[in-house]
This record gives sequence, C-alpha cells and structure tokens, in this order.
Amino acid sequence: MELDFTKLKTPSGHGSTLVLPRPVELPGAVEEGGRLLRDSKVPLLDSTIGEWRRRTRERIAGTDARPILVTGHQPAFVHAGVWAKHVVASRLAQALDGVAVNLVVDNDAPRSTSLEIPRIKGDRVDAVPVPFASLRSGQAFEQIPRQPAEVTSRFEGAVREAMGDRYERSQFPVFFESFGGIRRDARDWVDQAVAGRRAIEARFGVRLQDRRVSDHWCSPLLLDILLNAGRFREAYNQALADYRRANKVRGLQRPIPDLIHSEGSVEVPVWTYRENEVRRRLFVKRLGDTLHLFADNEERIGEVRAGEVSQCDHVQQVLGHLEGWRFRPRALTLTIWARLLLADLFIHGIGGAKYDRISNRIMADYYGVTPPPIACVSATLLVDLPHSDATAQSAAQLRARLRDVRFNPQRHLPVNGDLRGLVARRAAAVRQSIQLRRNRPSDHSARRGAFNEIRAASQAILNARREVIQQFYGELKEAQRRLHDHQAAMSREYFFGLHSDRALEDLCDALPAMGDFGV
Repeated sequence: MELDFTKLKTPSGHGSTLVLPRPVELPGAVEEGGRLLRDSKVPLLDSTIGEWRRRTRERIAGTDARPILVTGHQPAFVHAGVWAKHVVASRLAQALDGVAVNLVVDNDAPRSTSLEIPRIKGDRVDAVPVPFASLRSGQAFEQIPRQPAEVTSRFEGAVREAMGDRYERSQFPVFFESFGGIRRDARDWVDQAVAGRRAIEARFGVRLQDRRVSDHWCSPLLLDILLNAGRFREAYNQALADYRRANKVRGLQRPIPDLIHSEGSVEVPVWTYRENEVRRRLFVKRLGDTLHLFADNEERIGEVRAGEVSQCDHVQQVLGHLEGWRFRPRALTLTIWARLLLADLFIHGIGGAKYDRISNRIMADYYGVTPPPIACVSATLLVDLPHSDATAQSAAQLRARLRDVRFNPQRHLPVNGDLRGLVARRAAAVRQSIQLRRNRPSDHSARRGAFNEIRAASQAILNARREVIQQFYGELKEAQRRLHDHQAAMSREYFFGLHSDRALEDLCDALPAMGDFGV
C-alpha cells in the first residue's frame, strides 16, 4: 500500500487533522506490513530478517503474534500534532488487539533546552523560553541527569508564572505531579519527562509502551552495517541522490548529509559518544579480519574481529570491551530498524514520512526487501490566545513602501510649499541622468554627478518631512509588533500539555475512533 506523498501537508486550521492512509485502510496496511516481512528469508548476519524480526518483537513488545504499531519522537515537549500519532497508534492497536510502541529517541540532541511558553502581557503575546535542563550543544537527551526537587520546583514556578491563571486549566499540574513523583525511580530527565507525558495521556485513554532507544537498539543492523560499510554507504548515498533529484534539492547536505569515505575509513549512519561528551560520527576501517572504529575519523575507539560479529544477542559481547562508548542510530537507521524488525506499521509525522522515501530505497537496494507500508498522522491545535489579523504580507508591504520612500520620496510625501522646489530639482536631475544614459553612456563622471544630485535632492526632501517619515516607521514598527504577537499566538509548536481538557478532548474527537478503522 503506497502512501500518497503529495498529500503530506501540515493541517492548516485549528483542530484540523491528517491521517494517511484513510483510517479504514490502516488495518490492511498493518496486515500487509506483517505479511511482507514475517517469514522473510533474506539473509542478515548468520540468520534471516524473519528470524531477527521475531526475536526483536518478542524482546521489545513481548509478542510476535499480535500486530505492533510503532511511532517515535524525542522525549522533549511534543506539540499536539506529534501527540496525535500516539492517539491513533493507541486506538488502532486496541481495535486490532495489538500493541502500540513509542520509541523514545533519547539519543537525539535537543535543539534547545528551553520550553516555549506563550505569555499574555497587557495587549501583547510573546513566547517565553523557560529552561528545563543544562546541556552542551551536541549532547543527547539521555545525558541530561535526573532533576532534583529544587530544580523541578523552579522549573514549575517559571512555567506557572509565564502562564498565569491558564496554568491550572492546562495539563501541567498533572505533568509535574508525575514528573516530580518519579524522581527516586528515574534514572535521568528522560524517565521523568516520559512519566509526565504518560500521566497526561492516561487521562485521555491513550496507552503505549514507551521504549527508550538507548535501552533497546541492540541491533543486528549495527553489526551488519559495520561489516558491509562500503556497500551500505553506496546504497545510502544513492538513495539520497535519487531523493534530491526527484525533489529538486540542491547540495549534498540536504535533507541530510551524504556518508563520506576518507583515508580508507567509511562513515556509517551511527552516532558514538561517551558520558558527558557530544555525539560524533562513527567511522569504520577494515583491515583484513579486523574492524577499526573511529569517532569523527579522528579518535580511535578500538577494534573488533569481523569473525566475532555474528548475532544480536552478542552485540555487547562484541562491542562491550570498547569501554564507555555508546553506539546509537541516526534517524534513518532507526526508522529502517524499526520498520524491518519491529513494526507491522510505522506511524510517522509529516517530516519523517517525507524522508522515508529514502529509507524505502535503502531497504529495497541494500536489504533486498519490499518496503512495508507506512502511515502519517498529524494535527494542528492552537492555544486559546488573543490574536490579531496581522499578516507577513502587510508588514512586507510596509517595508517595501519605506524602501520606495527612501529612493522616491516625492511619490509618498505631500508636495507643497518648500518641497516644490526640491521636487523640481530632483526631477531635473532624473531627466539629466536619462539623457546621459542615452547619449553619453561612457561619461561616467557626468552620470555619477547626476546620480549624486538625485540622491541629494531625495535626502533634502526626506529631511524636510521628517515627521511624516517617522510616522511611516512607526506604522512599520507597529505592524511588525502585531505580526510578532500574532505568530506567537498562532504557533502550533507549543507543548500539548499547555492545552485544556476540552481542547485535547476535541482533538481526540477529530481523530479516528476505534470504529472508524472498519474492524
């Protein structure tokens, strides 16, 4: 079942949703995904994809017999469009007597360690960044330590202050009760954040099994990629080239960089890092039966014997002697692993679904399998905030007017009194410039003189009507202020926990119910 990629567009209005394929088609996609790979005899290390799939599903979801619906995202504060995936995955799993699994991508690096909270101040709306952790740029979520009570209390207080009386109507009281309540059991901030999110979801009947990537990505794909790094790199880069060509994307860095080959070492799509260090790219260099591993192709990690790389159960045995080093999948690698070895159906957001065309090509070319179907779910839910009708177009029109005022002030200012002489002076200089351009194009000195005269006359006109110019600038500043406030109020990116019970109930009602799947 092929996803219609032309329909992957962000839902535009408040409360609007996107579910592809249609809800009634999703059970068929689940069945097809399971059928394609369940008994696959395609070799992978010393076994087959089908056998590895059985082991992986039993280890992570506790079953190979029931349908498994998988989605995933960073453990940070997801917006309602991301949360919609959880709602659909949970309901579809219930309808099919299956299991919904959420991969907590704790090996990703946060773009920011602040939570954006919309704040109403008088007639203004702005987004206040509230720090929730301290982390070096390039470090992963799993490296954020557990937050003690005093830090959590300060975080909650800052959120409460920014929200005002909207705080009690939001999901934050429930979030912080569980976030703080799990402190003793939590290994780190990720466990705390997951506990807070799950507490909110439980209120709306959303049930998933959260599985952290750092705990569960013990994968034969890692070992296979290390053994066949050159061939995998070729398939990976070719898939990217095809995607760029089909979507008219320029450059070798978009949507993600090519894997490189340097001085006999091959980059593989895996992150490596140690505690308190930033993520680095993993390189492998094969010399005979020995695989030499490097971080960023600079720091030597260690070596493993290719003959020892056999099966998933032995990953730690093979790599465990590389003390302190972690090996984590990049985005495409994680998705390929989840689709090949875990999911009957993987449910993406819009961005992930678009990029999975790259994964499809890698699975077909490198692994030799028919890519299983995927689904896409998203939504737009706006926080109830005061907003204006400001648009980017109106501010752009004012900027264009100010630019024209600078070069052609006579078009915008009232021509009376002392301005008549200045306007006439400018018009004469313009006529002279036109004549020189036509009759004496090589007389650069004369043409420069005419240009300077036009500019001097224009500036004199502007100087004579400064109060009008200041009024124009004031109108632009006000338009930009209103646009800034409007964008802050109308953002769809705010944490879904900011919404009231009624707003989230309405979103759940707009998403497919169990009966909509036609089961």
